[in-house]
This record gives sequence, C-alpha cells and structure tokens, in this order.
Amino acid sequence: MQQEVESNPSTGGIDRHFSVPGGVFHNPAGAYAREMAKWEMGWSPFGPPGRPRERVGHPAYPCRMYKVKRADLGGDVVIEHSADADDEAQERNFRSRGYYNGLEEAAKALAQREQDAARLAAERAAHERHMSDAARAEAAAADDAHDGHLAAVPETPIQRRVRKE
Repeated sequence: MQQEVESNPSTGGIDRHFSVPGGVFHNPAGAYAREMAKWEMGWSPFGPPGRPRERVGHPAYPCRMYKVKRADLGGDVVIEHSADADDEAQERNFRSRGYYNGLEEAAKALAQREQDAARLAAERAAHERHMSDAARAEAAAADDAHDGHLAAVPETPIQRRVRKE
C-alpha cells in the first residue's frame, strides 16, 4: 500500500512522495550503515569522504564561553550567561570578563575561586587571633563598611612622631 504525502504546500504545487509504512531501518552501529555514511559524505576542505575529525581534529573556533555561579538554593553550578567566541581575540575578551571555554572549565574555575576565598578567610581569621583589641576594632569597622567578604583589611597609615632636637 502506498501513501501520497504533501511535503511542501507553500510551493503552490504538491510534491508527491511514495513510501511504504515503516520504511527500511538499518542499525547505525552495523557495517552497512557505517559504509553508507562514508559514501553519503562528499569531499570537503578537510579531505576525502569519511570521518575527517579523526585526522584533522576539532576546530578551536567558534567556541561556547560560559560564566557560571552557584545557585541560591542547593549550591549547584548555574549558567549565568553564555556566548559564542568566533576567534582568539573574542575568546581573550570573554576570558577577561570571567568567561571560560566549556562548562567543565567554568565549573573548575568557580571551584578554584571558592577555594581561594575560603583560604583567604581562614588566613585572616588566624591573623585576627594575634591582633590587639584596637586592631580587631579596626578590622570590624572595615568589615561593616564593606558588603560581602573582605579578604584583607586595608592598612591605615600610622603617623610616627619625630623628636625635634
């Protein structure tokens, strides 16, 4: 039994295709399908038909750049923004703004930033144990003046008295 199928009504005419229900299916992992895939692909700038990525490698550009953050609930990595870099100059531009090439690299960079912030907080807490009361009060005032984590307290210049002779 053959069916008539209208494939493109916008052309004004009717394109007729005849097919049996179900068609023929070849397993993509089978030898026949692999061989037919080689013949379906023609010559390209990468070389002869077949699988050129195995010989040439994956092109570096365009690439997807990601900026990630932690979710407010759950702590999962969430994509804050993503964009495509078409060449090396655009990639450098995105990297200077905190973007990374691929989600895996962006997630690793986020984890590294968090580890650095935790290490700085631990170092500051260790230094505060050895501070005088006046220095602790100055550090607390600097914390109150700044929203968020302050890794280091800005040094206040101390004016030394000079003896006049």
